[in-house]
Amino acid sequence: MAFLAGEMATAGRINRLQSASYGAIGSGVVSASSTNVDVPSATVTVTTETAGARYVATCVWDYNTLGIPGASSTARMALDGVGQSPLATFRGDAASERGTITQTYRGTLGAAGSYTFKLIASTATNTEVQGVNCSITVEITEVA
Repeated sequence: MAFLAGEMATAGRINRLQSASYGAIGSGVVSASSTNVDVPSATVTVTTETAGARYVATCVWDYNTLGIPGASSTARMALDGVGQSPLATFRGDAASERGTITQTYRGTLGAAGSYTFKLIASTATNTEVQGVNCSITVEITEVA
């Protein structure tokens, strides 16, 4: 954000020079055979003051195979209820396999206002997500 000659530095503009970070840790379990289910408590709601704010979200899911190996599970971040790309994937090929999957999402938010970021997961019939080991961190950088 640039200041032009003669412009006033307002408190609002100066506050937006610094990015803001928000985070949440999941809870509970996303049970086997679930499709695009919210990871409990892994939700962050932010309010931006300007249009065009940028975000970087780091998302972590913890998958656990429950006995019968060989199926794939997926996860992603949802922004205001819409699943985002890239997709995070886990495939447990052993009877008791565990995997921590991480994805990073980047984008620009349209108008000023409230936005909700959350973790969602789809599990195979033999796999669950350990919500207590899942997390989402969102960093917001606003513009002038």
